[in-house]
Amino acid sequence: MTRLSFLIVLALLAPLAAAGTYKWVDKDGNVHYSDTPVKGAEEVDLPEPMVFDAPDVAPLPPPDAEAAETEPFNYKTFAFISPKQDQVFWNTAGTIPVQLDLEPRLQQGHEVQLYFRGERIDMTGLGTTLTEVYRGAWTIRAVVVGPDGKEIATAGPVTFHVKQHSIANPP
Repeated sequence: MTRLSFLIVLALLAPLAAAGTYKWVDKDGNVHYSDTPVKGAEEVDLPEPMVFDAPDVAPLPPPDAEAAETEPFNYKTFAFISPKQDQVFWNTAGTIPVQLDLEPRLQQGHEVQLYFRGERIDMTGLGTTLTEVYRGAWTIRAVVVGPDGKEIATAGPVTFHVKQHSIANPP
């Protein structure tokens, strides 16, 4: 609170303090205080309010926008939750769940890109499901890119395996 604001509040409260304070007890034994006298109320003297000067605080410097633009943003965590390295999926009917962990949350202007079979896979958020992924070893990776298209963070590559039960590979 600035000194001017404090003085204005003090000036507005001064008439209330000058009006006096009254105390009374109702029929149920509850104590009441008011600036308006009622029958049976006694005027009470209140101690002077404690007043102190707050220390001056230096204003915060404006953020250095130029420095913020030149310093790259770093994500604390960007990794695959699923699939894990060398994870084996059995009889998936060709579908593999993909889930990424990203901390802090995706920043404005940044985008997550997922790459599988050498192609970029469209994804919204941090998860998707790959389809038509059958027997074999597969590799997947993900990147976070900034508005300029430059990579900010990478996850993977992660290699996972899809197996299916067969006569040669029974359950």
